[in-house]
Amino acid sequence: MLADLLMTAYHPRMRVLVPAMAMLLIGSCTEPNPFRGICGNGVEEPDFDEQCDLGAENGDSAGCSDECQIEACGDGVTQNATEECDLGDGNGSGAICTPDCKLARCGDGFRQDDAEECDLGDVVNKAYDGLPGCSTECKILPECGDGIIEAPYENCDDGNYKDGDGCNHLCQKAVCGDGVLDEGEKCDDGDKSDNNACLNDCTIATCGDGHVHEGVEECDDGNKDNNDACLTACIAAKCGDGLLQEGVEECDDGNDIPDDGCDNACVRDRLVFITDDYIGPKFITDLPGADIECHQAALAYGHPNPTNFKAWLSNSVNSPSTRFFKSPGRYVLSTGQVVAANWDDLTDGTLQSGIDRTLDGTLLYEQPVWSATQPNGEAWGDDLHCMAWTSSKLELEGRVGVSGFTDAVWTETGTPLSCGLSALLYCFEQN
Repeated sequence: MLADLLMTAYHPRMRVLVPAMAMLLIGSCTEPNPFRGICGNGVEEPDFDEQCDLGAENGDSAGCSDECQIEACGDGVTQNATEECDLGDGNGSGAICTPDCKLARCGDGFRQDDAEECDLGDVVNKAYDGLPGCSTECKILPECGDGIIEAPYENCDDGNYKDGDGCNHLCQKAVCGDGVLDEGEKCDDGDKSDNNACLNDCTIATCGDGHVHEGVEECDDGNKDNNDACLTACIAAKCGDGLLQEGVEECDDGNDIPDDGCDNACVRDRLVFITDDYIGPKFITDLPGADIECHQAALAYGHPNPTNFKAWLSNSVNSPSTRFFKSPGRYVLSTGQVVAANWDDLTDGTLQSGIDRTLDGTLLYEQPVWSATQPNGEAWGDDLHCMAWTSSKLELEGRVGVSGFTDAVWTETGTPLSCGLSALLYCFEQN
């Protein structure tokens, strides 16, 4: 009677502890232990056909079932740690749960009924290569070369397994870019680059095709113009190659001599001269009129571009600093002497050579030259300019320089000249 009561209180699925008094009674009882041989008592007892016993943990996918048997694939219980599924007798090579308790998938080596045409496993399944087999999508692959077009793998099948005849070894119609040289193609490298030896239209790269062949051509603009950034030899234009790059170079004499009229930066010299006609301010008629005087003087001496000269002259507002092209190259006399290395050198207060030569080389030294311009090329901003070079009144004055001087006197003597007198003009070539 007592044993029945204790057994009921200890049932392992109820997880109720046996009172201490009951344990004392059991310990003093001489009859056999009533809990021995009960599955769930936490003691593995092989002589009672138990393979395991985890007590209250039995049956919770811990590896030991409620019947104290070791759980295994095929017992119908999914063990979360080791199994994806377990349908017991429903496991199978063609079922959704495989014999090794894994969910069926393409590439597991088991052909799933009604879902796969074939399955030889990940190692054997392959991408279409023209030979029969099982694809990576578990579809039966056809054989290229059997004369039967089998979509979607083939779009042609000419009964052979060779390239170059319009249908390649993968039974695909020949196209430019497939990597196979077919009739009508000069090359076919199978890539999508136009910058190598074979273009994307399967023609051989040549200079002038408009595509830069890497490692072979510096450039390729697709034209036959030698005056732009890329020469017809597919070499990048540069200063000193003897070819004038329009919009970039002013000159290019093909040498590295810096003082021969075209320097090493391909900037040309600009001529400077003094007019040989003395002129009164009222005949100048402001700055545009002074420029015309320079044009006429250049024309008289046969310069090919006489209108490309301007007078070194200022009024109250405009001056060489606002009107001139500021050349990075040299300013020179017709006799070759260098007046200044560049615009900055011209306007730093001193000259390398004084301006005292006409365009034909005639010397006119220490002659007054209308200017009203500071050594830095800017206007003085006063009224000493003979009413903007339109008046020859004796009581008015205009600032002048003196030809041949290399210091600031070349453009400003400090002593204005009466507008009733006449003087020369400096003329500077522009761009």
